[in-house]
Amino acid sequence: MNVTVTECRREDTALIEDWALIRAETDAEIAPEDPPIPTQELAAEFLIPRERARYLAWVAHVDGEPAGEVVLYLEDGEENTHLATVEWCSVRPRFRRLGVARALIRTALERATSENRTQAHLWYSPQLPGEAEAWFTRLGLTRGTVERCSRLGIASLDRDLMRRWVNDAATTAAGYRMVQFVNRCPEEYLSAYLDATDAMLDAPVDDLDYTIERTTAEELRQREQRWQAQNRVVVTSLVIAPDGSGAGFSELFVNGFRPQIGQQGDTGVAREHRGKRIGRWVKGANILLALEQHPELAVVETYNAESNPWMLDINVAMGFAPHISYVAHQGDVAVALNGLAAVPA
Repeated sequence: MNVTVTECRREDTALIEDWALIRAETDAEIAPEDPPIPTQELAAEFLIPRERARYLAWVAHVDGEPAGEVVLYLEDGEENTHLATVEWCSVRPRFRRLGVARALIRTALERATSENRTQAHLWYSPQLPGEAEAWFTRLGLTRGTVERCSRLGIASLDRDLMRRWVNDAATTAAGYRMVQFVNRCPEEYLSAYLDATDAMLDAPVDDLDYTIERTTAEELRQREQRWQAQNRVVVTSLVIAPDGSGAGFSELFVNGFRPQIGQQGDTGVAREHRGKRIGRWVKGANILLALEQHPELAVVETYNAESNPWMLDINVAMGFAPHISYVAHQGDVAVALNGLAAVPA
């Protein structure tokens, strides 16, 4: 048996097709009802350059057959340049326990070392086959945080409830107003929008060694260009306080390659404006706008830290149900690399 690991490049169409085959097969274990991910979406999501961050991806082959994938995320901003995040590693069922995952993780951590990253985050789902938690523990990693991935089937969405949340804002957030836009934030609302996104700075990260960084106007404009290049439509609702500052916001992405699938982006309410049910208002209004713009939406997926009961409560009230959980383990890159040699395939 021969395991080879190859880095994915945008120009390597054949390798990306192998990557998509692996992703589709392992995704089917999580969401068999979803259409398979097309190669264009995979390449757009991970291989288009980002603002102050990079994705790197590798595909493993066993005797020439596509067997597994690993995705590494590296931030190049000011705060997290010591970190390397293995966001995803998966192996097709018939190639498991052959050392494929170990080869993929080793490749990612070796790249982290070459990039002078000293701390690693490795994500996995305890609901998928395998013994990842025990595996990562043997690498000297400790649990950092748990995220809940939830899904909302649009067929079960109570649109009247969403409208009530919007109408209730006249009482609960009197004096505040909402503006909505698609894809690009109008220049006149840019300052307020950036105010609102600062609400994400105190989003819970639990014990994870990670610092959330502020978004600048330049970075926002770069993101908007990238979203367009990735064939995404982003629908945004922004709440503006009586003093003109941004009080809260919510983003929802519609996938241009699989338009029946929506991805909830960030939602936040600035600390000084909490307690006015702005979170419900902005989430309810935004999903109604998204459905008006894209009636083909069938499901929306969202991620929240399990330690964030405020946003989880809103999502549950909207009808989001737990879909799958993800756990991040963290630790020293060099220690993890040394531990790999002793870990069974």
